[in-house]
Amino acid sequence: MFPFFSNRGVLGLNARTLLYIRPFNPKKATALADSKLRTKAYLAARGIPVAKLYGRIENRDQVWEFDFAQLPNECVLKPNHGFGGEGIIVLRGRNKKGEFLRNGKTPITDQELREHIEDILDGKFSLKGMMDTAFFEQILKPHSCFARFRPVGLPDIRIIVFNLVPVMAMVRIPTADSDGKANIHLGGIGVGLDIAKGETTYGVQYRNIIEELPHGGEIAGHRIPYWDEILLICSRIQQITNIGYLAVDIAIDEQMGPALLEVNARAGLQVQIANLAPLRARLDRVQGITVESPEKGVRIGQDLFGSKTKKKDADLENGKPTLGLEESIQVTLGEGSTFELVATIDSGEERTTFSKKLIDELQEKHGAEPDETEGLYRVKFSLGGKKIQTLVKSGETGSHRVIIGSRDLNGFLIDPTKKMKVTEKKSMVKKTDVRALDRLLSKIDKDLLLLKHIKPLNLEEEMERLLEDELYNPTFTYSEIGSDLDDAKERLHEKITDDSALGTLLEKKRKELLKRITLLQSRGHNEQFTAASVALFGKPTNKLITVAQKKLATRAACDLKPQGKEVLTAATAVERFEKALEAYGLHDWQVSVRSKLIARITVGGKKVYIREDAIFSESDIASLIAHEIETHVLTSENGSHQSYQILRRGCADYLDTQEGLAIYNEQEVLSPHSEKHFNPYKNILGLEYSLQHSLAQTRTYLETELGCTPEKAVQQSVAMKRGLGDTSDAGGFTKSVVYLRGLLAIQKFVDDGNALQRLYIGKVALEDLETIEKLPDLKEPLILPNFLRE
Repeated sequence: MFPFFSNRGVLGLNARTLLYIRPFNPKKATALADSKLRTKAYLAARGIPVAKLYGRIENRDQVWEFDFAQLPNECVLKPNHGFGGEGIIVLRGRNKKGEFLRNGKTPITDQELREHIEDILDGKFSLKGMMDTAFFEQILKPHSCFARFRPVGLPDIRIIVFNLVPVMAMVRIPTADSDGKANIHLGGIGVGLDIAKGETTYGVQYRNIIEELPHGGEIAGHRIPYWDEILLICSRIQQITNIGYLAVDIAIDEQMGPALLEVNARAGLQVQIANLAPLRARLDRVQGITVESPEKGVRIGQDLFGSKTKKKDADLENGKPTLGLEESIQVTLGEGSTFELVATIDSGEERTTFSKKLIDELQEKHGAEPDETEGLYRVKFSLGGKKIQTLVKSGETGSHRVIIGSRDLNGFLIDPTKKMKVTEKKSMVKKTDVRALDRLLSKIDKDLLLLKHIKPLNLEEEMERLLEDELYNPTFTYSEIGSDLDDAKERLHEKITDDSALGTLLEKKRKELLKRITLLQSRGHNEQFTAASVALFGKPTNKLITVAQKKLATRAACDLKPQGKEVLTAATAVERFEKALEAYGLHDWQVSVRSKLIARITVGGKKVYIREDAIFSESDIASLIAHEIETHVLTSENGSHQSYQILRRGCADYLDTQEGLAIYNEQEVLSPHSEKHFNPYKNILGLEYSLQHSLAQTRTYLETELGCTPEKAVQQSVAMKRGLGDTSDAGGFTKSVVYLRGLLAIQKFVDDGNALQRLYIGKVALEDLETIEKLPDLKEPLILPNFLRE
């Protein structure tokens, strides 16, 4: 089946036990490895990083006495002697009843948790069926390097160590098939790693070699960060535990970096398939070699079993920055500027200390916030090229105003002979920090959710009257958000003068946010609101109106509503959407049915909602998947993995590109005679009419002149009049102009020979694409729709 099986160096189960486990793994050391709690406590005391322990339960009395409310909202329940990932429950968040959510989705009651813990105590999940202990520990959050693999849970790195030499390694990716467990036998994916560089090579799932990931994308060529550090940790663990033939499972947490999951004295052999290399041959090469230290063991492993050339960037990536006893730091202030000053580096101090005067200055500039713990303050600063978010205390600091303590020196080397070249700046330095501005604008953007704030408070009751009376013009009322808008406007008043690619994009976004504030402040004031909406979105131009009229003149036929066996219910739609999300590895998205929705389907907050009484055709489902999942969801996911917030929240004027791309993709799968082809054109003519007529008149026009169904006519007329008070007036909300304008721009983009893949890096605006592509560290799209994969 595999070419390397003909090699006599392949290790089998019997040979593993007879040649390596029995001779090299003492019973006492093996017993230590079999207890996760003992192993972690023993190794943590010797400097090995591990997840935080929240609680343990050893007997039935403790099961019923244990207070689950004391646990953090996110934690993981594990059996101490478990194997193969069995018995583990990941708890993410709580519902309104205070019940934990299993994997962030399904509620699990305290009673169900207690019953599961009793199963753990009875040994249901332990290695030999022995009585066991249950424990809760910190959830480790996967490092962003694993994002392209779309893991359903926490990936880990398994490294085989023998004679202090790391000889073989693989990444184990949990999947839906493996129920979120990093177990290849259950359907997880094993990815081989070059031992020298930590670079992915081959993949295996269910003992079959795979050349690409299930959701698309290459397996080979991706670098694992902290690689040299991970290898050294594993070699040190072998030295400490005296387990001669050892497998170490390491996770990489987004904040902590490498952390030990567990050690295994009876490691499986799938690592050979993932690497397409025989393990026994490697073990034979290092057996009997004198290895004086873990550091030498790592070098031997990389020299013998890795690629012959290690790239310089890998050395730099895995190397630790070196600090002197005095270093310049840049404290982040609240308005996108930084405060640069000199700090004393003192690893003898545990917590970082800022002088009282400095704390006072920083609080005035929103650079320090009091913590719940008295005497501590939350601050962000950069040191040695590394961004640090921490808690500092106020106190005496000697010759400088800051002393950096050991808590914030992890990942650095200290060289007392290193001299600092930068001189301290005694006052606040107005220095543009575009990354801080990126975060600031993202937060304001999130707070100014447009559709949320222009949704009338009395929409439901006014909709009831609309359904009863075709000539009725509602009067809408809105919630108060005055002071929040004034505060946001104040924070956006200063022009961004940075001329970098990011600075240019942020200045455009700043202007757009100011327009959005003006729009929200004018809700209920018809003339002002309409003018503000036109300033933000634009309005139908003569060119757009002409295009729309010509297109609608070609309408010859349309699809009828699905009948009989063609009708698909909301329950069927849920299944189809869940399957589509699963195919793209979007395991953290949920699909559910709601009774009170105006539209048939809506998307937001990693959730897809489908109206309970909605019906669909096969064509409907296909087009909605293309529109919602293969456009909005995928660009959102790709943007969330960029290092720039603006690509996650959306560049200025990104709606044209987003909606234009969604409609373009949708039309590719619609039947030629689908009425949906004409929707963007109807939107233009309907919007132009609504700007000159009342809601009731617009509703009639949509139904009688543009052929909308009565239900659609009501929905569209209300959507165009949101933001007004008295809807008997002309004017309205002009957002719907973006659909046709965006579609035409996308069509031209494609006709000019451009690749749609370029638009999937995040929520981008077509007009700024060249500027966006100049951003440093811009990442390729993690996920592309099936029809765009090469």
